[in-house]
Amino acid sequence: MKTSKRYSITIVAGIVLAGLAFLSVLKSMEGLASACVGGILTILTTYIWGETKRPSNTKEP
Repeated sequence: MKTSKRYSITIVAGIVLAGLAFLSVLKSMEGLASACVGGILTILTTYIWGETKRPSNTKEP
């Protein structure tokens, strides 16, 4: 199954932000952790909006 570039970028960005949020909580930097959660929600919303406006072509030939 081919994955779209938009999906791959969303997953990578989500993993990076989740890791940063986890490290922020461990270092007691709740402000940064909150910003990371906001970023995760933003990329999730942007992905859903992008798929609604222009769906990725994930069909195999």
